[in-house]
Amino acid sequence: SPVQLGSGFTKAFLVNPEKEEIAGELAEKIQQSFQSLRHKRVIVAEGTGHPGVGGIVGLSNAAVGNLIGADILYLSGGGIGKALDMLEVDLTYFLHNRSQVKGILFNKVIPEKRNTVKKFITEKLLNEMYPSFKSPLHIYGFLPEVKDLPNPSMIEIKRHMKVTEILGDVKDKNWYQPCRAISIISLRAEYLDLERFLRSHDIVIVGSGSKDRIKKIVEYSNKLSEPLGGIIISCSRKEIGIKEKNKKRIEDAGIPALIVEENTEAVERKLLYAFENTKIQLYDNAKIKEIEDMFEKYFDFDKFIDFFLNGEGIK
Repeated sequence: SPVQLGSGFTKAFLVNPEKEEIAGELAEKIQQSFQSLRHKRVIVAEGTGHPGVGGIVGLSNAAVGNLIGADILYLSGGGIGKALDMLEVDLTYFLHNRSQVKGILFNKVIPEKRNTVKKFITEKLLNEMYPSFKSPLHIYGFLPEVKDLPNPSMIEIKRHMKVTEILGDVKDKNWYQPCRAISIISLRAEYLDLERFLRSHDIVIVGSGSKDRIKKIVEYSNKLSEPLGGIIISCSRKEIGIKEKNKKRIEDAGIPALIVEENTEAVERKLLYAFENTKIQLYDNAKIKEIEDMFEKYFDFDKFIDFFLNGEGIK
């Protein structure tokens, strides 16, 4: 990305007397990056967040689209009321900036409601609501929500923790599976009823002094058709070590595990952050294949080629 507005940028920019010069320099960086790709037939410029993001420096998504002369494919959320409310705000912003929106792609539609959404949200409806765009709005697909796709894998979670030891082979496929729910295990081992709360690919947080709990968690994971997504052992200290026998149990069960310095509260907080902010990584081969298959099935490539690639302008 030619322009990245990091932490603290907004405050510094607002008190800087040379705002116009800074904004101009950032716009120039975008232009230079864009010009370096002009020999390509298709350029995909990915926006960030809603259309107004970046507006503090005059480089909102809408403004950048205008700057490079882009045709815009707007990615909307799923549902009916929620999606229409989102369109009302965002398409109005694009119209205000005279940006060239050529189509909509609906994302994260509940699979069971996909046909209903398609029935009520039509191109006819959208063009009646927003007749002021230069070109008619087209719908390029209704992508279903894919379970667990946004969730982080243990290999991604590892980046967020102060890891003192890794248990298992990080090249194993289980390290790259999306995790599901987060569970903190603090009840005494004899009272644990894990069948009620844990499923395959769930991630467990347990304290480093929990030798009996760890043993019971591993034994339960071995009964599942697929193992737990991961175990994070918190509060690692020299005086409270993990017994080698338990380490071997975890490794033999194929459960990705991290022994970390943070306490349980900090681990949970970092996990929640990872779940809310995970992006697809180059090593996420299974996720990438899932997305490719979804687009192959639900994205209208023929229409996209007709109205984007065979038209004029930058895509």
